[in-house]
Amino acid sequence: MGEKIKSIDNSVILKSMKDVFESEIVELEKELKELYEKYNIKSSREMELIECKDEEMERDFNRMVEIEDNLERLRKCLRDLNLKTI
Repeated sequence: MGEKIKSIDNSVILKSMKDVFESEIVELEKELKELYEKYNIKSSREMELIECKDEEMERDFNRMVEIEDNLERLRKCLRDLNLKTI
């Protein structure tokens, strides 16, 4: 007997993707907030204005920029996904 492939409703897939995006956004926002608090800033742009940068600050700055970019992409994907579920 051959195995049967079960059909999965698209809404289940979309909901699962939405859950993954939302949880990833929460995690990245938490990490970004911690970095901002560490330097008492509100964005990576403020970090650019800080004169004295050591290796740790440079790593943190690069991570901030990376997180901000990833958050922007994830939010765009989530918006697109939400439009498909309407």
